[in-house]
Amino acid sequence: METGRRVRAASSRRRTLRAILALAAAGAAGAVLAQNGTRIDAPARSPRRKRAHALPAADDLATDGAVSRTRRIPILLFFDREDCPYCERALREHLAPMSAEAPWRDDALMRQVEADRALPVVAFDGRATTHGALAASYGVVLTPTVLVVDGSGAPLAEPVVGLLTADFYGAYLEEALRAGLAKLRT
Repeated sequence: METGRRVRAASSRRRTLRAILALAAAGAAGAVLAQNGTRIDAPARSPRRKRAHALPAADDLATDGAVSRTRRIPILLFFDREDCPYCERALREHLAPMSAEAPWRDDALMRQVEADRALPVVAFDGRATTHGALAASYGVVLTPTVLVVDGSGAPLAEPVVGLLTADFYGAYLEEALRAGLAKLRT
């Protein structure tokens, strides 16, 4: 009986180690895979309510793009949907604090795009579009999705899709922002 417990414990440790190694390998290869997220086309789970945490809304990306080019800083686009619990957690625990503190308060513009809504926005090229159309143009199908772009809207880093392991999510965001900043300042 004691041997059976040891075998089960060893097997459990091996599975955990394999999962850790798989996550590390995926991160090393530059692929950031979604663990938890909400599909954009999923039916709404609850009526809309005011968010407790939010980034500035994407209203005029052409103006934001000009600021990005002038200051040589990246733009972080946070694609979410109103009833996405993973989005709320990403905002509360990571993005809202990052946007208010150095260095990202000064070294990045952060904008929130409500991927499931037809809110008006001026795109990077100056044309009128909607949040939903902007999300579709970037191929966003799962929220939260974070995309770091330059002043013309071109991606600078691999997207962060879904709320990955919560303990590492902040590190994934930092890595994407640092990669974007490095490309703009070299």
